[in-house]
Amino acid sequence: MSTDQVRDAVAMYLNESLTEAEAARRAGLSRAQFRQYARTCGLALQASESDVNAADADTEAASLRG
Repeated sequence: MSTDQVRDAVAMYLNESLTEAEAARRAGLSRAQFRQYARTCGLALQASESDVNAADADTEAASLRG
């Protein structure tokens, strides 16, 4: 199992190109392992997007104030 192979499988699963079972098989993981990996990966992606959006809002608010 390569890291790139797992990342590709997670990306395809999150984009709904593969089912969980298909993605787990492609990643070479059990469904439980894949589910845990996808869940933590998805949370990390959501958190980083939120952080970026919050930083953009702070920057915009600061520029409006002066």
